[in-house]
Amino acid sequence: MTDFPDETGLYWQALGGNNIDQISGHCYQYTDIISHNRKLEASTLIVDIGKFDNHQALNVPGSSAAVPDVRELLTEARWNLKAVFLTHSHPDHLNGIVHYLKAGFRLPDLYGGKYTFMILEQLYDEFEVPADCRPQCHIIRDGDKIKIASFVIEVLASSHTCFDSFGLVISTADTTIYHTGDMKIDNSTCFRKPTNIKRLRELSAQIDCVVADFYGIYDDGFAVKESSTYKKLVGLIKKSGREKIFLPVYPTHPEMYLIAFLAALKLRKNVVFFGNPDFYGYLRLIMDYGISFDKMAAGRIKVIYSHDREEIKTLDENYVVIGTYNHVSLAFDADRRNSFGIITAKTFFNPFKGQLNAHNIPFVTVDDYPELQGFGHGFLGDYEYLNSLLNQPVFIPTHCPVFVIDNFRELAAFIGIRLIDNTPCNGELYKISGRECRLLRRQPANWLVVTYQNNLACLTAVPQKATSGVGFLKRTISNRRCRRRFKIYLHARRRAKNNADKKI
Repeated sequence: MTDFPDETGLYWQALGGNNIDQISGHCYQYTDIISHNRKLEASTLIVDIGKFDNHQALNVPGSSAAVPDVRELLTEARWNLKAVFLTHSHPDHLNGIVHYLKAGFRLPDLYGGKYTFMILEQLYDEFEVPADCRPQCHIIRDGDKIKIASFVIEVLASSHTCFDSFGLVISTADTTIYHTGDMKIDNSTCFRKPTNIKRLRELSAQIDCVVADFYGIYDDGFAVKESSTYKKLVGLIKKSGREKIFLPVYPTHPEMYLIAFLAALKLRKNVVFFGNPDFYGYLRLIMDYGISFDKMAAGRIKVIYSHDREEIKTLDENYVVIGTYNHVSLAFDADRRNSFGIITAKTFFNPFKGQLNAHNIPFVTVDDYPELQGFGHGFLGDYEYLNSLLNQPVFIPTHCPVFVIDNFRELAAFIGIRLIDNTPCNGELYKISGRECRLLRRQPANWLVVTYQNNLACLTAVPQKATSGVGFLKRTISNRRCRRRFKIYLHARRRAKNNADKKI
């Protein structure tokens, strides 16, 4: 950051999440500079302080995590850091908080949802953060309006894979920005509010820019609805004809716990919650949040929370095993005649596939039925809809590799999505005025690699490297495949337009 801006206005910077290739460690700076008594005064907000998933690639021995570098914002008074807003509870948006506290930094007040703070409290306990080092927490809800210095922040619900996921409408005298957080357009979310489309429609004339979660932009159409995932689970369980269904779920995504449970309930199959201590920790949080599986069962099915053989015998060989596990426990007496597996995540349960194969148990995966995974991020159709809803604002892409946006530009221009001129990378500072986004400077971005000595975090600065996300590319999409996919979408839309023009 080094040089301090010398003009009034709103300044924006990605400090994590806009990597050259991999996407994680999300962190975004908003600094508003106003003139007061003939002097320039700054106020700064941070949105999210996550951890970088692939910290091992930074080659620091004994690393426990890596976090975006916000040391200057935390320590230099000229930036006047007022608050940290947390969009949701996932580690790539939240877990940097605890490592900064363990390194001895003081943080300003935190603003986030109830469930987000429940996860954070669990992290505090895990890392033994003293009570007097914990920043003050303010619970936010859909519809809240918060005035902080020269900012007005309005909180809007977002459809994602966890409770209390929010977007933020951030307004200053110069511009209004919708920071989406992780979101999709889906009104079928279970036990939590969907993206607040009604309020976005009301604000459409005011919103100039969208700092957008473009994670899923390279898939066409709308993100699969949770109601579709539920229907697919019901259909597959019914079609299997098996008494015992093994249905592992991704640990940090409570929506899949609920969808799987509701599918079992629909088919009157009992439920066994089964997994490692990490799974039971998340399950407890879901129940502490106010979700009662026993109440939902209402006597129609039995629900048990262990894999005790004697207790399982009471389920009449008719149950769904929901949890995070990578083996077929002997407690279930599973074989190919009575069991069936449904894999709901691409790589997380690869060892479990091996266990199913070893027991000769049939199973299906997200490769067979992509809707099984559930989606927390919007696809291209979600953002085409958002673009029309908000009267074609300027989109500032986040949460995806830079090459994805560079390949998307031709298609974006054809369908009327206006992108910021430069695809933002970590460390670049922009000045935003209305719908004008001007790049002021580029500078190398750092990750701070976290190692622990005597229960204290030590932070080592490592420059961000273009090769740090190779694992991400192998798991998802390469530059060449991405370019080809967007060309296919572009041709399809051109044909549709030509056909429509011929009918006129």
